[in-house]
Amino acid sequence: MSAGVLIASSSIVFLAFFVRGISGFGSATVAIPLLAHFIALKLAVPLLLIHDLLSTLATVSIDRRAVDKSEIIALLPPSIAGVIVGVTLLVTVPAQPLLATLGVLVIVFGIRTLINPQGDKRISRLWAIPAGLAGGALGGAFGSGAATPSMIYLTHRLADKSRVRGTFSGFAIFDYTLRIIIFAVAGVLLSDDLLLLVAVTLPAMMLGLYIGNKLHGRISTNQAFKVIGTLLIVSGLSLLWKALI
Repeated sequence: MSAGVLIASSSIVFLAFFVRGISGFGSATVAIPLLAHFIALKLAVPLLLIHDLLSTLATVSIDRRAVDKSEIIALLPPSIAGVIVGVTLLVTVPAQPLLATLGVLVIVFGIRTLINPQGDKRISRLWAIPAGLAGGALGGAFGSGAATPSMIYLTHRLADKSRVRGTFSGFAIFDYTLRIIIFAVAGVLLSDDLLLLVAVTLPAMMLGLYIGNKLHGRISTNQAFKVIGTLLIVSGLSLLWKALI
């Protein structure tokens, strides 16, 4: 693996976890489309998964008192089913269709983030089933976009921003751990290149997360959504272009 690939991967990981520090989610959704230009999805997906778990473990204590355990319990069972479906796709489907699908999904997530159609009406807990299934499948197949269905669900269930962020962090620990176990069973984690990437990009993850957390309270939700949404659309378009040429 060349020095250029390692530098590019570290830069992307820094950007992704800077976004994660500000918003509480979105690291994989930002990073995977960009990393796919330099490394295979079968490396990019577990790389971000490992960093997501480490970063969540490092920061979950910040939001511990805001965690709503009942929402986590509602999301976990459908997420397990979704992850199994997603990992199966990752290891069996050729890379090109996966890249094209991921590009389209990231563009959709970016547009939705810019529009931010956030109503005040509280939705039923039954919506945890499709949200968990979709998030698990996206996380298993792409790593990217897994947080989006769960965050959409939680923002329509919990009115307070801190409770949403804290509950998602609590849910993410279980979700990421489950995915790592399933990835290990599927043989996706058994790679020297993956271990090298994790070691080289770990400082970038820590620095991006630290700076993002420092700025978390200084940037409004609307400002964060505009930046993240624009970044997602651009990265999704670039990934779609890569998949189609």
